[in-house]
Amino acid sequence: MRRKMKGLVSENIAYRDDGRIESMDVIAPGRVNLGIVIIVLVMMAFGMVMLFSASMPKAYTSQGNSLYYVIHQGAFLLLGFVAALVITFLPLKLFDKWPVTLLVYLSAVGMALLTLAMGSVVNGARRWIFIGGFSIQPSEYIKVAIVYAIAGYRSFIQRVRKKGGLKSKRLSQKNFDALIDITIPGILIMFCLLIVVLQPHMSCFLILSAISAICFLCCGIPLSSWIRGGAFLLGILLVVGGIFYLSMPGKQKKKLEKNFAHVVTRLNIFKTMNAEEEEEKTADEDDTYQIEQSIIAIGSGGMTGVGFGNSRQKYMYLPEAHNDYVYSIICEELGFIGGLGVMLLFWAFALAGFLVSWQADSLFTRVLTTGYTSLLTLQAFLNIGVATGAIPPTGITLPFFSYGGTANFFFMISVGMILSVSRSGRKRKTVKLVV
Repeated sequence: MRRKMKGLVSENIAYRDDGRIESMDVIAPGRVNLGIVIIVLVMMAFGMVMLFSASMPKAYTSQGNSLYYVIHQGAFLLLGFVAALVITFLPLKLFDKWPVTLLVYLSAVGMALLTLAMGSVVNGARRWIFIGGFSIQPSEYIKVAIVYAIAGYRSFIQRVRKKGGLKSKRLSQKNFDALIDITIPGILIMFCLLIVVLQPHMSCFLILSAISAICFLCCGIPLSSWIRGGAFLLGILLVVGGIFYLSMPGKQKKKLEKNFAHVVTRLNIFKTMNAEEEEEKTADEDDTYQIEQSIIAIGSGGMTGVGFGNSRQKYMYLPEAHNDYVYSIICEELGFIGGLGVMLLFWAFALAGFLVSWQADSLFTRVLTTGYTSLLTLQAFLNIGVATGAIPPTGITLPFFSYGGTANFFFMISVGMILSVSRSGRKRKTVKLVV
C-alpha cells in the first residue's frame, strides 16, 4: 500500500503486510553550503591580516593609530556577517515579491540621484556621501540592488505568464514579449546607469553593465526577444540621447566633457604603460606613478615575497596601498604564491557559487546566485587586473581585502543571499529510507 504524505516525505511510503513501514522516500534536508562559508571566512581573516599590514603606516601617520583601518573594517564586516546570517535563515519567499522588488529598484535610483546631487567629489568623481563622521559609497548598494531587481522582475514576469497574462492585443506577441523581456527592463536599468555615469563613476557603470547582462543571459530569454528588444532599446537610446545632447547648451556640453576628463587620463595611463615608442606615451610621470609603484611592489615580491609586514612600497610610495592596491602589497610580502592564493580563493568561490546557481529551484534564485557570484568574482579580478597593469586604472576594491566599510558590508549581504539560496532555494535530492 502506498499513500502520499506532506513534510519530509516527497513521494510515498511502502508498508509491510503487518502494517509496519517498509520504506519511504524523503527529501534531503536543506543545508547551508559549507564550502562557501569556509571560503568567505578564510578571505575575511586573510583580508584583515593583510589590511593591517598594508594600512599600518598610513593609519599611524594620518590617524595616530596603526589599527584604525582594521578596526573600522572589522566593525563593518561584523555588521555584514550578522546581516548575512539573518538573511541566510529567512524564507526566500519573503524576498520574491514584486512590491519588495519595486522598492529596492526605487531606492537604488534614489541613492544614485542623492549622490549626484549631494555627493562629495573625491579623485575627480562624485561618489561619496558624508554623514556626520562617516562616509558611505551608495554605488555599492546599487550593485546589489540591481541584481535583486532583475531577479525579482524576471520572477514576476514568469509568474504572470504562467497565469496566462501579458497577452498582446495590438502588437504581435513576439514584439510585445521583446518589450517586456528586454526593452522595458533595459530602459529602467539604463536610467540608473546614466545617473551613475554622470557622477561620473565609470568602474561602477562597467560592473553594473556586465552584471546586468550576465543576469539576463541566465534568464532563458528567447533569441527573438534579444534581437527585437535589443533593437528597440538601441533605437530609443540613440533618439533620446541624440535629442538630449543636441539640445544641450554649449556650456553644459563643455561641463559634461570636463566631467569625464579623468576617464581620458586613465586611458592615457594605460596606453603609456604599454607603449613601446616614446612618442606613443600620452601620460606624464605623475599620472603613471601609482601603477608604476604597484608593478614595482609586485615584482619585488618574487616567488615567496619579502616577508609578512616587510613591504617597502606601503611606506607612502604606493598610494592607496590599503585600498585599491592591497593586492600589490600581498604580492610584495607573500610573493607569487600569496597572489596566486588570493586568485584561487576567488576561483573557488566562483565555482561554489555557480554550483548553487546550477542547482537553483527557481528563476529568482538562479538569477540571484548568478548575479551575486559574478559581482564578487568580477570585481576581484578587475581589481587584480588594475594592480598588475592589465587593464586601465579604476577605483575598484578587492572584496574582503581592500579597506571599505560600505563595500564589504554589501559584499556580505550578497554572500548571505547566496547562502540563503543554498539552504532553501536548491533542488533537493530524494532519498529512499529502508526501515
